[in-house]
Amino acid sequence: MRRLASFFLSLSILGGIVAFFMGGKASAINFETGFWSALLVVGASAFGYWQMVSGAKGVKSHYKMPDAVDSIDDRYGLWEEDSATHETDVATLMKEEKARLKKSRRSLFETLKSAKPAISLYRLVAYLFLVAGVLWLMQADLFEPIAYFAGAGLSPLALALLLYFTR
Repeated sequence: MRRLASFFLSLSILGGIVAFFMGGKASAINFETGFWSALLVVGASAFGYWQMVSGAKGVKSHYKMPDAVDSIDDRYGLWEEDSATHETDVATLMKEEKARLKKSRRSLFETLKSAKPAISLYRLVAYLFLVAGVLWLMQADLFEPIAYFAGAGLSPLALALLLYFTR
């Protein structure tokens, strides 16, 4: 974790220096604001998805996963025992289908537990920081889109490359 923080801090300082020499103080401020706001969004999203994966261990799937071997061996379902044709009336068939659907329905707790990354407080705060940074730069008449997007694009790209090459 310390190595990751030092990597991003050094990348931020290096990028800020390059932006300063290429466009001045305003470019360096735009680069730093874009860099850290995008890094916060990526970090908050990753943390939210980590919570979803760790929280979904006890939650059952709401649909039946097909077995890959069965789909290859018995492509047309000829060997399934429960697919034998039975003569039943429509009313019992509807009752059986409703019972099966009710059994596979997810509870409110399971739905909320798996929806945490979409409504994560961390992501909302990160996006608020991003929007507030852009609005502050516009209000202070310092906004330079090229420098801002260079910083905002560098942090996710650097994180992706870092994760790719350290595996």
